[in-house]
Amino acid sequence: MKDSEKISFSKEVAETLGVESAIILELYQTKKIKNEKDIDRLTESITEIAPFLEKKIIESSISKLIKYKFIDAYKNKSNFGVKFAPINTSEKIKMFPTWEPSKEAIEILNMGKIIESFYLNKLMEFRLYWIERGQQRDNWNSCFIDFIRREWAKENSSNKGLPYSIDSSWSPSNDAFDILELSEISKESASKYVMEFILYWKDNGAAFTTWNSKFIEHVKRRHLGSQNINNEEGKKHTEPGKYTKDFTTRKSDSSWAAEIKFE
Repeated sequence: MKDSEKISFSKEVAETLGVESAIILELYQTKKIKNEKDIDRLTESITEIAPFLEKKIIESSISKLIKYKFIDAYKNKSNFGVKFAPINTSEKIKMFPTWEPSKEAIEILNMGKIIESFYLNKLMEFRLYWIERGQQRDNWNSCFIDFIRREWAKENSSNKGLPYSIDSSWSPSNDAFDILELSEISKESASKYVMEFILYWKDNGAAFTTWNSKFIEHVKRRHLGSQNINNEEGKKHTEPGKYTKDFTTRKSDSSWAAEIKFE
């Protein structure tokens, strides 16, 4: 099977909205299905790409994605047109003391069987953290959902509060990537170091509670080292007045004579 024929999807979306909805959302986000303005055409497009999904399930999944604003619907004659729209605002704003997650964000957390009192108690911590950071975002709801999911996983972890060894499923938090971006290291660049970081510490077998901090340090060292190497390589090719061969080699070099033609 070719990689282009494989379909992957978000585990979190599958847990909250169902596997079928997760597959359709992934197909839509990755533009593997056409951005149809008619819901019937969209259904047909999905059927072509994912023939294993029944039409009723596809329609039900689309309705669910519309309901929770993963897909925004608007009326177009007797049908709906659709376009992707996450549950966030389009305007970047700073976090403020009275910020509240949207109704849709709360519903998604409830569907994930996260206790209401838990995420409400975490809300103030979330606000304070981001107020102090002073960043502007247009995805506070998604950010809050990710934060609560991580905290909920920690709360229900068997090694809660204890050091643990890293495994292949570990991934840096969004906060870790945000901190690296403050050092002008993009998420894309930082992600290149994830596998080597995991492999090293899996072989090491050490247990920590501060894996995100260690990852940040690792990326900064590797990124800085990579920049230094590139700078040194650049100097080798740009610094004038330096020979590429030593004196003995230059003295015995007669390749220049081969270019002279005697008549």
